[in-house]
Amino acid sequence: MAKRFSEKVKTKCLLWSNRHCCICDKECGLDIEVAHIDPKGGEVFENAIPVCYTHHAQIGRYITEHPKGNKYRIIELTKRREQIYEKYTRHLVPPLLFYIVPRMSDPRPFAYELPRVGFVIENHGVNLRIRLKVRIRAFLGGKEINIQTDPRKQYYTEGITWNLNAGHNFFGNFSIDKKCVESKEDLILEVRVTAIDTYDRPHDLLPTCYTYVPKKKCWYTEPTSFEELSKFMYPKTK
Repeated sequence: MAKRFSEKVKTKCLLWSNRHCCICDKECGLDIEVAHIDPKGGEVFENAIPVCYTHHAQIGRYITEHPKGNKYRIIELTKRREQIYEKYTRHLVPPLLFYIVPRMSDPRPFAYELPRVGFVIENHGVNLRIRLKVRIRAFLGGKEINIQTDPRKQYYTEGITWNLNAGHNFFGNFSIDKKCVESKEDLILEVRVTAIDTYDRPHDLLPTCYTYVPKKKCWYTEPTSFEELSKFMYPKTK
């Protein structure tokens, strides 16, 4: 007899999918099942997928010895599931704005001077509160350097979950390694924010970077991740 998922796992699946099949997007109501993506993957949430009766049967119906058509593979099922989960939970995430404030010359009172950096995040939603995980990494000359945070307050290393009510803003700050003050190398800060909705689903916002160029004594916003940026700024030499 096939093992079943726990009520906790099934409840999360049904909330995130709004009881829609993750293959055909059919609204199923009571006629929905939580199937295994991988028959050998166990009864964990990551291996569960809500589907209608028809597609539950099709997921497991494929004769490898006499293939005809294309079976539903694990990677496809996983991606289809995430598409449905995103479709029915993205309305739970309010408009968010986040940025760093790195210079004392900035007229705002919460701007700081290196090695201290200001950070702002704003919830522009009317009635949606949100929880957040924030991760900030610093790179000097392409090499990662330490972000000095109080071990009791890991706000910028995803150690602590932020609470941001509707219409509220937060102004914080953190320190990075002091070597960035005297260095002639470019300093890059990468900011990643994950929003966690009321159904506990995480939504990864796209990362952005901020580059400080000592020669020009100015900052630039980089609309990409450090991984992508480093391909051009710090190409590997053979």
